[in-house]
Amino acid sequence: MPTTIADKLKTVPREPGAYLMKDAKGAIVYVGKARVLKDRLTQHFSPSNVAGPWHDVMISKTVDFDYIVTRSELESFILEANLIKEHEPRYNIRLADDKSYPYLKMTDEMYPRLIVLRDLRKGARVTVPGTRGETVRGLHDPKRKEIHSLKGHVFGPYPQASSMWDTLHLVSQVFKLRVCNRQLDGSPNGKPCLMLYINRCTAPCTGAIPAAEYAAQVEQALLFLEGKSEAVIKRLREEMQAAAEALEFERAAKLRDRLKAIERATEDQVMVTNQAREQDVLAAVVEGDRALVQLLVVRAGKLIEQKQFAFAHTLGRPAASVLEAFLTTHYSSEHATIPREILVSHEIEDMGTWAELLQEVRGAKVEVVRPQRGERRRLVELAERNAKLALERVVQTAAERQRVSMTALRDLADALSLAERPRRIECFDISTTQGKESTGSMVVFSDGHADKRFYRRFRMRATEGKPDDYAMMKEMLTRRLGAALAGSEKFLPLPDLIIVDGGKGQLGVAEEALAEAGLQIALASLAKREEEVFVPGRSEPLDMEQHMHARFLLQRLRDEAHRFAITHHRSVRDKAMTRSILDDAPGIGDRRKKELLKAFGSVQEMAKASLEELSRVQGMNKEVALALWKYLNERQ
Repeated sequence: MPTTIADKLKTVPREPGAYLMKDAKGAIVYVGKARVLKDRLTQHFSPSNVAGPWHDVMISKTVDFDYIVTRSELESFILEANLIKEHEPRYNIRLADDKSYPYLKMTDEMYPRLIVLRDLRKGARVTVPGTRGETVRGLHDPKRKEIHSLKGHVFGPYPQASSMWDTLHLVSQVFKLRVCNRQLDGSPNGKPCLMLYINRCTAPCTGAIPAAEYAAQVEQALLFLEGKSEAVIKRLREEMQAAAEALEFERAAKLRDRLKAIERATEDQVMVTNQAREQDVLAAVVEGDRALVQLLVVRAGKLIEQKQFAFAHTLGRPAASVLEAFLTTHYSSEHATIPREILVSHEIEDMGTWAELLQEVRGAKVEVVRPQRGERRRLVELAERNAKLALERVVQTAAERQRVSMTALRDLADALSLAERPRRIECFDISTTQGKESTGSMVVFSDGHADKRFYRRFRMRATEGKPDDYAMMKEMLTRRLGAALAGSEKFLPLPDLIIVDGGKGQLGVAEEALAEAGLQIALASLAKREEEVFVPGRSEPLDMEQHMHARFLLQRLRDEAHRFAITHHRSVRDKAMTRSILDDAPGIGDRRKKELLKAFGSVQEMAKASLEELSRVQGMNKEVALALWKYLNERQ
């Protein structure tokens, strides 16, 4: 143990908290939590620790550590999850998918609606009290501020977006909640939309449905989303009977139709236990550096949903460690839905401590159990069997993708007479509008697969305004190669093969850029019209009829480069088109520009306004108004 770490361990408090292991460059390589920081950190650096090879490697890389003391173990649990998401340490088990999962939120408006939320785990977060005694967190996203500022009850995550959309459409169909974003207060608010006429909404915008009646629909939808369909069915039957006895036959018919729709929707929910239990069943399987957790969601004794979560960085870790990582990532956020009972396939460390932590998050009793016999053990075995099958599919799919990629790379090496398969291929494309707002793209394929970490975009500098595709291509390649030679890590390593979009002209300027940089890299071009492939030293295109795998790979590269280039070009062009004379006016930012245009309608009308009229606009003052008045009048 390094002396500095040994000395630092002496000062670590016996308090709960989270800790961060750091390497020689200061990068965080591992994040953990502890009930007692001193004990856990001392255990990590103890020579007798037998956590496994991954732990030995992690400790060998660690030259320093930091820690954050929390007020409780619950806070350390949540802090650990947030730090893992933020820093993505190399030696932590984490979700293989870096994408965020969608959620559904029932808003807390007078007339609530069910909306889709994404990216809850990224960006600046704001805390919003929920309507059911919970706290949910959403993004502070300026583009969707109205959605994320709404209070509400969150459901999810949904690893398969299709499952989320199916749920959303079913709730819309059965409970007929509104989908519009109108601000409703019970009074008529414009004409009803198409959803009323196709019987998908009760149209609260018309003012015809009382808030209490709509609230009953919402309450039933919430119960349904929570998996309590039996309670919904029972309540609907009671309401239907009461409506019939009160001779309200039209309302009774509507309730009957809703009841039938819910019964149809729940027909495929499997009864897995005779007891009305609320359970999550977790099973983890590990194979090499791949792991998968199967989640079975059981509510009121019925299996209402199953989900699979793939994990990475698991080499040498037991299935119990993967389960602990899942508990951290899945249940740590304040919008997590935690059941009364969590069944696990493997014995995890400190099972009682996990139960206490999750009980604090839930606010009610939670059991974490590894069942040995009976119905609960049968449920765990069901989850294990599905987890193994799912992981087999993942492994087989990955193996097949790898096989196809290797075949294409071998075929490409053969077609281009390369000594070996090109592991890193870069493809370049230009997008321009008559030489204006010109952009270039560089996409990278590693071992035959798109590697978006290394994608780069270019704005043309020397050639901007000049409609010369050859010059633009040369400028982009010269800058890319020059950055690599200068040691820029953003452009390293150099590729094994460069593909340029175009014909012999683009190929020629690419040769010039390579020669001027003093580099020898395999080079080819792919022309758009005839899909012809050109290489240096040949005036005629290559015969690719016998190399269909290689041709398909080149087309994928070219299409991806074109997509990436044109997406960037559109954003640059749109930004340029929305510029106005006000963008260069002194003291005028986006907010003042918006208010000025709202007040006067156009820059022309603004120029006609008096100094006093400009001063009265919201956000303006006399000093800024005077500067703007002078600026506009100088340009007339």
